[in-house]
Amino acid sequence: MKKLSLLMIISILGFLTGCAQMSPIGSVQGNEFFSAKLASIDPHNHDALAKHYEDAANGMKAKLQTEKKLLEEYEEHNYYYGRKGQDLRSHTWANIRHLEKSIKENLKEAAVHRKMAQDQQKQDLSLLTE
Repeated sequence: MKKLSLLMIISILGFLTGCAQMSPIGSVQGNEFFSAKLASIDPHNHDALAKHYEDAANGMKAKLQTEKKLLEEYEEHNYYYGRKGQDLRSHTWANIRHLEKSIKENLKEAAVHRKMAQDQQKQDLSLLTE
């Protein structure tokens, strides 16, 4: 009887570990395309990293404009949406705040990488002149 219950426990644990998530939780960010592209960029190529963050910010700016148009629609025609209108409006406001924050972060990150690229170029030039 003990062998049977031990065998059942081992088989259940084996089954559960086979179904377990292999990637760490939270590893997939909001935009899978940009995170996959970021993973493919050499970490020492600061120009490419800066361009990546600028492209991400520009993509988010387009989404931000779309969200602002949606918010305008919700506010102008709130009677179309009934009770859900307030939820839609507050959700859109939250999206706008999130996008604005993400744009600022991406532009800040791009500026940091631009500065690092300039410093790296200066260092390379100083090594060549020596």
